[in-house]
Amino acid sequence: MRYIVSSSLLYSRLQNIERVILPKNSIQILSCFLFDIKDGEMTVTATDQDTTISTTLELTEANGDCKFALEAKQLMNILKEIPEQPLTLDINSSSLQIEMSYQNGHFTFQGESALDYPLPRAAEGEGWFIALESATALSKGLTNAIIATADDQSRKVMNGIFIDITSEDLSIVASDGHKLVCHRILCDTNGTTASFVLPQKPANILKSILDKEKAGVKISTFEGQKAVIESSTYTLACRLIEEKYPNYKVVIPKQNTNVATIDRASFISAMRRVLVVADKTTALIKFQFQNNMVTLKSENINYALSAEEQLVCQYDGMPVLIGFKGTDLIELIGNLQSSEVIIKLGDAGRAGLILPSEQQENTDLLMLLMPLLIN
Repeated sequence: MRYIVSSSLLYSRLQNIERVILPKNSIQILSCFLFDIKDGEMTVTATDQDTTISTTLELTEANGDCKFALEAKQLMNILKEIPEQPLTLDINSSSLQIEMSYQNGHFTFQGESALDYPLPRAAEGEGWFIALESATALSKGLTNAIIATADDQSRKVMNGIFIDITSEDLSIVASDGHKLVCHRILCDTNGTTASFVLPQKPANILKSILDKEKAGVKISTFEGQKAVIESSTYTLACRLIEEKYPNYKVVIPKQNTNVATIDRASFISAMRRVLVVADKTTALIKFQFQNNMVTLKSENINYALSAEEQLVCQYDGMPVLIGFKGTDLIELIGNLQSSEVIIKLGDAGRAGLILPSEQQENTDLLMLLMPLLIN
């Protein structure tokens, strides 16, 4: 059987789905891609048994149907060195010997039986689905939220991303207990009200592959145990975290009436400078907001180091002195796209709210950072 496919198209698709494969597998077949060629299309699948992702691409030429598995790392190392050109795959369906030919040479592989590939069971039970018009919107939400996820094996639910769906919007939420990101997508959910916790690994894969998708995306879950996310090019299915996510809405302060608007790039640069001498353990920066000015201070008492810098800003409110972990604040503000950042404060013991000065279309992005104690 003979098949012809674009080398660059095949490599780019495999590069995206390869990320689900574990570096070391106790089951050798899980280090392979599963190829299923049918009706002139090639569907390639990769899995770690918790997360499975597949992609389908058109073949330039196809002669019959075929199904086999092929070691992923070896194939990727070869494809990345082949420039864009047609690749010809000649497959012996009985022995599964595969010859891949290109302009200047060829490789010979030994395929594995597709029957040995452990595909997960199809989704069962009651479920629901919603369709978003833009896959990119979901990608941006995951990108914003994932920086606030925890790394806590004792509370795995905090390591994931909470998807909260109401009749008016879809909220993508993550928190490690110190910082929180809530990215709302205003959309028609067809009256659906549901929620689930997406593990961090599939979320990381999704934010990369969906960013390049031009069409919409369909999100489905089944009995709160499994989610399936489908775009025009990829289908990802994963096991969900089945713990209850904390009520994130109760920690968002409603009365932060002291509001500062600051040039985002200048603010980040100033924080990076004063962080040079800050205590490495706490990364504490003190912020004094008053009279359309913010003063940044840091110190390291053990080494007799200190730094201070002032920035002009628009400020409406009472004078506030508050401390934040500088590295966290830089990470949150650095993820915004607007030229200015809005910081809403209450007092020194209340969480600060961070917002872009301009929200993107059909989006409401809010970030929260807990303050540090100032001695």
